[in-house]
Amino acid sequence: MSTITQIRSFNRFYTNFLGLLNRHILDSTLSLSESRILYELAQQESIPASQLVSTLQMDKGYLSRILRRFEKEGYIQKITSAHDKRVQNICLSSKGKSLFKYLNTQSERQIDNYTRHLTETEKEHLAKLLAEAEDLLIGSQPASPNTLADISIRTHLVAGDLGFVIRSHGELYQQEYGFGTAFEQYVAKGLVEFSDQYDPDRNRVWVCEHQGKRIGFLLLMDRGEAAQLRYFFIDNSYRGVGLGKKLMQLYIDFLKEKGYRSSYLWTTHELTAAASLYRRHGFQLVEEKPSTDFGKALIEQKYELRL
Repeated sequence: MSTITQIRSFNRFYTNFLGLLNRHILDSTLSLSESRILYELAQQESIPASQLVSTLQMDKGYLSRILRRFEKEGYIQKITSAHDKRVQNICLSSKGKSLFKYLNTQSERQIDNYTRHLTETEKEHLAKLLAEAEDLLIGSQPASPNTLADISIRTHLVAGDLGFVIRSHGELYQQEYGFGTAFEQYVAKGLVEFSDQYDPDRNRVWVCEHQGKRIGFLLLMDRGEAAQLRYFFIDNSYRGVGLGKKLMQLYIDFLKEKGYRSSYLWTTHELTAAASLYRRHGFQLVEEKPSTDFGKALIEQKYELRL
């Protein structure tokens, strides 16, 4: 069977198997396009309509009609951008968030039902094959520079997020700075502490994704009147597009919204680019101390922001 014939055959099977191209999704009143918009809105605190057009590759007029319907139904609300008073951002209302949570839960149950007959080994094999197919198909597309508009940022945790943070930090700091496995253990212990105390009203995560792949992360951890900035990571391929600046602004906005008096972070003297970003957003170096905790001699640095 030729490649084209095989792909077309799989497309027919997959469409029928999932039933996602039916008129309504998961017994709700939403169409497939409306569900895609709802999902994208749920990944970010707020987003301009122009970014939705770019991300979803959807006709502007068609998108506007759906957004008007969402607003009428009470699923979304419009807020003025904190960075440009001329821009109206869109965000999910409480009703919209509840609808997304319901649909997301139903979708996960649906997938679980489809794969329930598989063993754990078979599920892992299936996931690997799907990931390989995705990589091959993406690789067949003309390469284009990554832009900030292509990246979605969500503020809720899903399975795999914390594992991503541990792995990405372990690999990055070993490859770029020569840290040992003790650093990976340090990250894992900190995430256990965060998970145990996690309260979304006082703690926050920002998970950055591009085409379904995690490419960045930032975490705010409640420390009473202060907040700790931790686990700031951006994949090499997405540096220089303004993502770091955006994450820092989202972080500071949340600090002010929740009434924190200050924030602090620990880093090392080798992370000069990160330190420069922190200083540009008001953090000041307040403490330094030598350390060999991570398998090499270095200088740990504490930065602090007063609000």
